Amino acid sequence: MLQRAVLILCPLCELEFEPKLTKTNICPNCLIAQMNITKDIDNDKEILFCRYCRRYQRPPWVLCERDSKELLAICLKKVIGLSEKTIIDTKFIFTEPSTKQIKLQITVQQEAMNGTCIQDSKVLNFEEVYHQCEDCKREFTPHIWGACIQLRQRVNHKKSFFYLEQLILQHHMNQQILKVEPADDGLNFYFKQKNQALHMLEFIRSYLPIQVKESKEVYSFIKYTFVVDVPRICKDDLVILPHKLCHQLGGINRVQICYRVASSIQLIDPIKLKVSEISSEQYFKHDLDIRTMPLRENCDEFIILDVEKIKPQKNDSSNPFQDTLCSVELMKDNDPDYKQYQVRSHLGNFLQTGMTVQGFDLNKYNNELDEIHDKPELIIIRRKPEKNKKRKNQLKRLEIEDNQEKKNKKKEGQEEQQIEEFLEDIEQDQHLQETLNIQQIQSQQ
Repeated sequence: MLQRAVLILCPLCELEFEPKLTKTNICPNCLIAQMNITKDIDNDKEILFCRYCRRYQRPPWVLCERDSKELLAICLKKVIGLSEKTIIDTKFIFTEPSTKQIKLQITVQQEAMNGTCIQDSKVLNFEEVYHQCEDCKREFTPHIWGACIQLRQRVNHKKSFFYLEQLILQHHMNQQILKVEPADDGLNFYFKQKNQALHMLEFIRSYLPIQVKESKEVYSFIKYTFVVDVPRICKDDLVILPHKLCHQLGGINRVQICYRVASSIQLIDPIKLKVSEISSEQYFKHDLDIRTMPLRENCDEFIILDVEKIKPQKNDSSNPFQDTLCSVELMKDNDPDYKQYQVRSHLGNFLQTGMTVQGFDLNKYNNELDEIHDKPELIIIRRKPEKNKKRKNQLKRLEIEDNQEKKNKKKEGQEEQQIEEFLEDIEQDQHLQETLNIQQIQSQQ
């Protein structure tokens, strides 16, 4: 004859249970809740990580991949409170390397009372703290670097540096860089040897118009410094040229739009829709006389009312916009007078009726541009970007060593906004997509 199981009420939750399960008068659930065997396990720990050689401190410093057995051993060695417990299972929880966080879920077992074993899990957080290992300290001691490139552009945004970063990463030019440091208006690149810096200079010169000034200091060996200036003119800027430079460029109009910055500055006349180029030598010779108006600081919005293609009068292979020229009827957005304007544009490949575009309203600058007679009233630059656009990808970035302990949140917000603007430039410019090979420079979040 089968015996009925003996059930008693738990004094805490008042649920029936078999006392032989815990060998106490408390049910298993309440026993686990009361014991909390994971409370004495450290939750937050730091792991030292050398960003230059990519090694973790065990000690000694060892090279290991994220989510590897070697890194697991380092993490468990840091945890206090595991000596009286049996580890049943461990697994890493995925985190982006950029967050500098490592999450480890650990399942442990411990005897509670009367031979009853309790099992529970806990998520442990480890923070990667940058710290130079001894080998890298010797590498980066004073006077070890042999050459430095001080790249400077005196503008209020970093889009040119984002562009250069992607090119450096795409062509693996960062492999010979010892370190990169931020500086006012630019970046500093450090190299072990002069020829490595010269190789980088030639690379930069093939993509940007630059001016280089060289100096050297003598210690136990010679240290070379290259001060590299990048023009203030950027893509989509309104450019006012001096008379002398206009004459040298074949008598072009003083008001120009920069549609591309490559090894030279490439301009288009917003009235005649003819293109021209300014070399780095020409720019730096007239730098002080050239005026620029960045779009991001002087932006106006317009609504397209009508678009009519313009047939080119002659085949000009030097003009990349000969097939996209158009005449546009538009009005300013939110204009109470509904005043309409007729302008010419080189963006006929995507302009459509009803579209909102961004550009310049030169009527607002009549006092500043009074001496310029042959100028348009409005200039169309690009279509208006979508607000709060969700992007599936983010740009890869160089590892920049920031010596500031606390980052300015305002500057961080400005940088994020500028990255969004740069990504929008890429989406609207086919040439940028081809140059940067956009599939390679973006990585899944």
